[in-house]
Amino acid sequence: MADSGFSPPPNRPSRGSGSLTVHLADELDVYFNEVAHGRPVGFVASPKWKPRTDVYETDEELIVHMDIAGMKAGDFSVELDDGILKISGERTASAREQGKRHYHSMEVQIGPFERRFRLPVVVDPASIHATYEHGFLEIRLAKQPPRSSGAQSVRVT
Repeated sequence: MADSGFSPPPNRPSRGSGSLTVHLADELDVYFNEVAHGRPVGFVASPKWKPRTDVYETDEELIVHMDIAGMKAGDFSVELDDGILKISGERTASAREQGKRHYHSMEVQIGPFERRFRLPVVVDPASIHATYEHGFLEIRLAKQPPRSSGAQSVRVT
């Protein structure tokens, strides 16, 4: 931040701290730093990015639908461990485009990505099935039926 001469007040969270609130002064600071360093406006270097993902359920399944074009089915790692679904991989620049590039805008993120979701329902781990088609990764997990059926009463002794 030394390039712009601006530093945010100490009580304001920094960009990327997980805060949902973005302050205009912080955005301007990022904008001027990006221009000063020759990166396209809107490009934010991040060790891992997060593809947009929908998680929803039907009567029988929990479905995870990730929007992530430009990959192959083998580029993904999908793991389910103790109720947490982890999806990771790395999207690289297109191999068909060679030579030095001068970006004017860079909105398609590349590099490693990772998403973790605590599953909202109990699923059968053996039922996990993932497919990748037309730029969307879809993961389907069968929901397990509730363990108890109806009211339970217990005798007090």
